[in-house]
Amino acid sequence: MVFLIIVSTSGAFAQILATANSPEYKNILKMSVSQFTRSTFQMGYERFFDPTTSFYLSAGLSFEDSENTKTWGIRTEAQMRFYVFTVIQPNESHRLYFAPYLMNQYFENENKFFNNNSTYTWKTDTFDAVGGGMLFGWSFSFANRINLDIYTGGGIRKTFGYDETMNTYSSEGVFDYGYSGIVPRLGIDIGFWF
Repeated sequence: MVFLIIVSTSGAFAQILATANSPEYKNILKMSVSQFTRSTFQMGYERFFDPTTSFYLSAGLSFEDSENTKTWGIRTEAQMRFYVFTVIQPNESHRLYFAPYLMNQYFENENKFFNNNSTYTWKTDTFDAVGGGMLFGWSFSFANRINLDIYTGGGIRKTFGYDETMNTYSSEGVFDYGYSGIVPRLGIDIGFWF
């Protein structure tokens, strides 16, 4: 509750413009386009404290249901964004930022295993992953309210409770749900100012 009060009052004096022709906005609601490749629908909310600092919180739901595998999970991430370069023009704006991040993922993975007598059983594995790192990005605003956010970076990820014997397919390396190690990040978010 204290955090929400601080966030709501700290932005009261910030004057953030999407473009020079737009009204003053302090919030962006975003959808991650890049997470669709991981069967994840992810939404995010960015709140500006002042023109050079914002807090970004995102949450996503993963779901995949195929003949041999059923997976669902929840992904959350928090970023503190520091804008180091800003150009606000009449019809567009450009912002460069860096953002340390923390993330958490929970997965439940169910796989079909065939027995010797041509019958099968479903086996379930649940596990968590936590991580952190640094992102560098470009935030481009146009049409007074539309925002395009492209970022890259990386960090470290550790998975807890992952059962490798449950993985019936070849490992996907850094894209495997149970991967622990150094991870690259590349993403695209689309949103609107309000």
